Amino acid sequence: KFFIQLLAYVYLSLTVVVLFTIPEICYRVTEMTSGSGMYNTAEIVSSLILLVAFCMSLLLICTLTNFIKFHMKLVLENYTTIENLEREEGAKSKFDIGRRRNWEQVFGTNAWMWWLPLHTQASRPIGDGVRWRVHYTRVIDEDE
Repeated sequence: KFFIQLLAYVYLSLTVVVLFTIPEICYRVTEMTSGSGMYNTAEIVSSLILLVAFCMSLLLICTLTNFIKFHMKLVLENYTTIENLEREEGAKSKFDIGRRRNWEQVFGTNAWMWWLPLHTQASRPIGDGVRWRVHYTRVIDEDE
């Protein structure tokens, strides 16, 4: 739960940085292209820092997009990273009990508390951390 929340909060923060940096970069570029040619060294350095921050934020957003998609897939299919690496092609987890219930097993049943990074009684994941619900037909198939 907390890792997915961390990814979401970082992604949201980077998106805010990119969106609020675009108008400033546009303003500075138009000032430098239409200006008199006299620029303060501090203005040039701050513009370069702003441009580097924008490019790094954009690069991180692109990188995090696939990373978040992969981990959301793991949550919705009820796999751990190691189980995902070891599974055979097309196999389903015996712990996969449906997308909604898989999500609730990680984030809890109260939708208002899903994005709050706390473990309150209302936002606790389903289960005790030792025993988990399983998909009954997949358990029987594995025993045969």
